[in-house]
Parts: sequence; C-alpha cells; structure tokens
Amino acid sequence: MSREKSDVVVVPFNKGEKVELGGGSFSSLLVTNSTAKINKNMMGYSVFKAGADTKQKIHVEAEEIAYVVSGSGKITVGNKTHAFKAGDSLYIPPGTPHGVRNDGSEDIVMVFYFSSPNYPKTKDA
Repeated sequence: MSREKSDVVVVPFNKGEKVELGGGSFSSLLVTNSTAKINKNMMGYSVFKAGADTKQKIHVEAEEIAYVVSGSGKITVGNKTHAFKAGDSLYIPPGTPHGVRNDGSEDIVMVFYFSSPNYPKTKDA
C-alpha cells in the first residue's frame, strides 16, 4: 500500500519494535520507516529499570533528542555524568558516546527522537 503525504499514521503504544537493553530495560521503536513509510525522523521510548547502567553507544550520523517523562538519573558521556530528572530534555550530538545510569529507585521513562527515518547506525563507544 502506498501512502500519500497527507496520510496520518497512528502507532499504538504497545506495537513498537522492542529492543532489549538488559536487566529488564528496553526501548520501543514506534515511528520508523516500517510504520510511517515517508517519515524523515523516528521516535520511540525507553524504560531504564532501577540499577540500569547502559554501555555507552555512539549514534554515528544522527542527533538524538530525548524528553524525560518520569524518574531521574544520569547520562554518562565518556568519563563525565550529567544529572537529569522528569521534565528535562536532552540533546546528544551525532558521534557523542553516551549511556544512561539509573541510580534511583524508580524506572526512568524517556521519549526519544532521532534525525533519521530508522534507528541510526550505532556502535559501541
């Protein structure tokens, strides 16, 4: 089925492609090239369980923007950390090594966006 530019796509919250992050943490890819064929950006959400400390990754060519829906923690960038809490927004430039550390007692929930139509090319830091 081809889509016209005016087509609206609704992706149910529980229908995203799930990506396991370890320790019960995960990301769900919602708006991607497989769900909205003519998109130029992608969106999803992540849940980081208490105690999570993800390996640092590098999104080679895409910038990432995230909004913290709930919880608090730290984004690790190389040897540095930056604290965040619910209501904060994050901007991560392309090529920046980063991970998420949840040193709190509640889940961190983030909505994220990439400047690419699918999950961008990513490598370990």
